[in-house]
Amino acid sequence: MTMRRAKRILHVAGNDLRIMVGDKAFFFWTLAFPIFFIVMFGLLYKSGENAPAVAELTVVNLDEGRWGGYFVEKIKAPNLTIKTADAEPAEYSRLLVLPADFSARIEARRDQALAFKKRSGASVKAAARVETRLYQSIARVISELVLYGEGDLTKFLDGHPEFRDIVRVESRFPEKTVTVVPSGFDHSIPGTTIQFIMMMVIIYGGVTVLEDRKKGVLARMLFSPLSTADVFQAKLLGRWSLGFLQALMLIVVGKIFFGLNLGSLPLALLVIAVFALAMAALSVFIGSLCTKEDMIIGLAVLLANMFAGLGGCWWPNEIVPPAVRRVAMISPAHWAMDALHKLRFFQGGFADILPNLGVLLALSVVLAVVAGRAFKIRD
Repeated sequence: MTMRRAKRILHVAGNDLRIMVGDKAFFFWTLAFPIFFIVMFGLLYKSGENAPAVAELTVVNLDEGRWGGYFVEKIKAPNLTIKTADAEPAEYSRLLVLPADFSARIEARRDQALAFKKRSGASVKAAARVETRLYQSIARVISELVLYGEGDLTKFLDGHPEFRDIVRVESRFPEKTVTVVPSGFDHSIPGTTIQFIMMMVIIYGGVTVLEDRKKGVLARMLFSPLSTADVFQAKLLGRWSLGFLQALMLIVVGKIFFGLNLGSLPLALLVIAVFALAMAALSVFIGSLCTKEDMIIGLAVLLANMFAGLGGCWWPNEIVPPAVRRVAMISPAHWAMDALHKLRFFQGGFADILPNLGVLLALSVVLAVVAGRAFKIRD
C-alpha cells in the first residue's frame, strides 16, 4: 500500500467518524446512556473481593475444663479478632464451637470433632486465614501433647517446658479455585464498554453503510482514485475508530469519577481494540446485507444484549455454572471480558490473555473476509 493510498483511506475513515460523532444523539447513546448502566451494575455488584485486614472468628466455648481456654489462646493472632459467646449467635462470619467434653477427651487422649461454620457470602480470603490459623493451633496442641509424652495430662496446664513447633501448616487454594469474584465499577465499566461498542458500532456503522449505498455515496467514491477495496477498508477503519473512541471516553470517565483500575491499561486497550475491530467488520457486514434501517437497529439491539448477557458484561461469568460458561464462548464479549477480568482481578499478563486475543483476532479476520465479500457499492 502506497502512502498516497493510505492517506486517501484515512481521509474517508476520518470523514465517516466526523459524520457519526456529529450526530445530535451521538454523545447520549455512546456516553450518557452507558454511564447509567455503569452506575446501575456497579452498585448492583458492589466490590467485595478484598478480605478485611483483620478476620473475625466467634468462639462458643462450652468446655467444662481448662483446655478450651488454652486452645483459644493458641488461636489468637494479630490479624484475627476473636469474639466469645455463650451460645451460637444469630449473626456471625465464622463460628467455632468447643464441646463440653473438650478437655475430658484431650486428657483421655481421645479424638474429637470441632464444629466450624461459615456464613454464606463472607470473605473467602478471610475464611482461609481463619481456617489456616485453626489448623496451625490444632497442630501446635497435638505437637505439645506428643512431646509431653505419657505424662498426666491433667497436670499439663499447671506447668510444662516450652515446646518448639514440630509441625508447620501452610494453606493454598486448589488450582483454578475462584477466590475473587469480579465486581464493582472495575467490572461494570469494562462490561458496559464492551456492550455499547457492540451496539453503537453495529447501529451507527451499519446504518451509515446502508445510507451511503442507497444515496449513491459509495458509487461516487469510485470516480476518485479509490477502489472498491479501498472504500471497504476506509469504512472498516471508520467504524473501528468509532468503537475505540467510545471506549476511550468511558475509560476516561471511569478513571476520573469511579477510580477505574484495569490492571494493565495498555493490555486492556489492546483487548478493546481487537474487539472493536471484530465489531467494525460485523457492522459493515450487516450494513451490506440489510436493506432497511429498522432491521439493522433491531439486529444490533438483539445481538448486543444477547452477547452481553452471555459474555459477562452484566454479571461476572465467574459466578455462573460451568455449563453456562461453556455456552458463553459463542459470544465475542466473553473473550473480551474474560481477558479484562484476567488483567484486573487475577493479576494476568500478556501471556494469560494471548488465547483471548487469538480468538478475537481470528474472529476479526473471518468477519472482515465475510464483510468484504458482502460489501456492495450499489443495491
